[in-house]
Amino acid sequence: MKELEENTIEQIRTLLNYLEQTDLLKNKEIFRCLDIIARDYGGEIVDNN
Repeated sequence: MKELEENTIEQIRTLLNYLEQTDLLKNKEIFRCLDIIARDYGGEIVDNN
């Protein structure tokens, strides 16, 4: 994910935060979104819950 510009990361963070606060997205769905983004850049998000 290092290839992502900080501005892009901040935009993703802001959007996911908004979706969570408006109950349009739940925590489990947020982890799935982040995992998809991370995999595109060679990483992986691990949810230990």
